[in-house]
Amino acid sequence: MREGWKEGNVDGKPTGRVDIDLSAVMYDQNWQYVVHVSYTNLRSSKYQAAHSGDMVSAPQGACEFIDLHIPSIVNFGGRYLVATLHSFTNQPYCNLPECFTGWMMRKKPLSGEIFEPATVANKMDVTADTQIAIPVIMDLVKREVIWTDLALTRNPHHYNHVEGNPKGMVLMGKAMTAWRKPDLYDLFSLHVEARGESVETRDQADAIFSPEEGVTPFDLEQIMAEFLV
Repeated sequence: MREGWKEGNVDGKPTGRVDIDLSAVMYDQNWQYVVHVSYTNLRSSKYQAAHSGDMVSAPQGACEFIDLHIPSIVNFGGRYLVATLHSFTNQPYCNLPECFTGWMMRKKPLSGEIFEPATVANKMDVTADTQIAIPVIMDLVKREVIWTDLALTRNPHHYNHVEGNPKGMVLMGKAMTAWRKPDLYDLFSLHVEARGESVETRDQADAIFSPEEGVTPFDLEQIMAEFLV
């Protein structure tokens, strides 16, 4: 898991020094805190996880990353991982030339593969008008990544780091992992109920929804245009 950012000018105004901190907070299946890895706690003593170290400025761009060994976390009783970005120097992400986060998978643990930002396949820009972002939550038991794109409000009496907002992260985490989102089957079933009726054979159908023919899960533009309005 990694993040990157850059200092510079936005709309002709200099950003000044920018320090964005990446953290990973682990919880068990009941959302009880287990441990966190951040610039304040670079290595876990309970499972295999390590932080790259704190980068405090980025005139040419900078990255922080966290290495996680999922089996060791699950075997220890961890389940949920909340990834957080904290703007320690208090700039909102929308006022930065560049800020992003993402993750990459190692082929083999302890393989010695070098961290290479260009190889990060799952990358998302962070542009929210906030100083604390929760881009993703990972369910390490199900091996699922839940895209959240959430923002939190910082406590003005605390430094802006992961230890300053534990309750907010738990509340957001519980809400996002308990929230059941409709899938394509639910979406198409609602349209069938509202617009027509389900039939037994293809010959009777005016529209077909299936993985192989008709409207398939890969027809994203058609689904968004015709079924999400």
